[in-house]
Amino acid sequence: MTTPDPSPQSAVREFLAGLSRPAKLLVGISGGSDSTGLLLALQEAMATDPEGGIELAAATIDHALRAESGAEAGAVASLCARKGIPHTIRRWDGDKPTTGIPAAAREARYRLLMEIADEIAATAILTGHTLDDQIETVAMRAVRNGTKGKLGLAGMAGAVLLDRRRWLLRPFLSVRRSAIRDFLAAGGEGWIDDPSNLDSHYERVRTRNALTGIETVTMDEIAAAGASRTRLSRQAAELAREQLTISHGVLSYLRVEALGGDPLARDHLLGHLIALLGGREHVPSTETMTRVAAFLDGRHLGRMSAGRVIFDLRRDGLYLYRESRNLNPVRIAAGALKVWDGRYRVHNPTNSEIVIGPTIPDRTLAGSLFPNAPGSVAMRAMAAMSQVQTLETGLLHAIDMHPVLGTFERFLSQFELEIAAQFADLVGCDDIPPLPVKL
Repeated sequence: MTTPDPSPQSAVREFLAGLSRPAKLLVGISGGSDSTGLLLALQEAMATDPEGGIELAAATIDHALRAESGAEAGAVASLCARKGIPHTIRRWDGDKPTTGIPAAAREARYRLLMEIADEIAATAILTGHTLDDQIETVAMRAVRNGTKGKLGLAGMAGAVLLDRRRWLLRPFLSVRRSAIRDFLAAGGEGWIDDPSNLDSHYERVRTRNALTGIETVTMDEIAAAGASRTRLSRQAAELAREQLTISHGVLSYLRVEALGGDPLARDHLLGHLIALLGGREHVPSTETMTRVAAFLDGRHLGRMSAGRVIFDLRRDGLYLYRESRNLNPVRIAAGALKVWDGRYRVHNPTNSEIVIGPTIPDRTLAGSLFPNAPGSVAMRAMAAMSQVQTLETGLLHAIDMHPVLGTFERFLSQFELEIAAQFADLVGCDDIPPLPVKL
């Protein structure tokens, strides 16, 4: 038996019931039915909410991809003025790509929404993604992965942490678009139809057309897949907590006991660990992880590389560290911020240029830094550490350097929250902001 689809009003009431207060919510509104429905349903529910303590604001990102976009953003501003909701318009200026426009537009939208959220100190950013969007996402991932059993088929997460700073929340993921439009029509409100939603050049539009009249997956199936993904993350986090150490952010050691445990949890942990140590945003491909699993399951002592990371298998366990090639120095101007090797975010607050690059290893120092590692491993690990050069040697302590959290740095979904928190603890990252809502 499937769970009935909720109404916009009931979905919003449930969302507000689980929201930590006080809270300031920034709704990203394009003028389409989904985001308009979310904004107005929130305002309606807040009017009768007994607890209070919630502020509502709205923002429209003008992507400047169509001649009408400016006028549409103005129409949204008029709606918000009529409803007494503070509203901001932010335009995506600059050159636009000739290919990959949806992905680039999404990146720009989230970046600009975060800028606005920072300016108004918003608790969270809200978007109007619906159950229809979720089903389309699952269908696209099914085509890419070839099966419904993959973790990605959990679909979009109800909560995603952007740049380890701001939570993006999606209260309408269980609501049908038709129900949102019924809600708006009942209130005498209209919406803007974006013509790009009919353009079959885009994968999502082709998927939407193919799914017309076909029920490929239910909300219960999506929820079950999400629960499985969360459970796997929890198991991997437990494995990391009990069997994994990371020294100075560069040398990881996984005890031999972990290699013979649950292969799914082990490989899930290793995929994210490879990205962390190798400075990558994504876990390695399925083919690469299959090769890694074969190496570990064969228990042949020795080394292999994957994702810029050396796997050094010894009798006592597995050592992992960044391989020594392509560790290129980077110049950082006074006052600038850059990421070095995908692993460190470095801010230069001094008045002169600095150079950040790999450390020249010293056997004695390596031994003191990594006292429990074999000498050769300690030397290679030290070579992967960062070293700053500056003319103002007395200001070295002022250089602001923080680890980048690999796959969890830019987009951290609620599904992976437990393993991300464990990694953050192991490498000494800033605390991950708590979820502002109960999911």
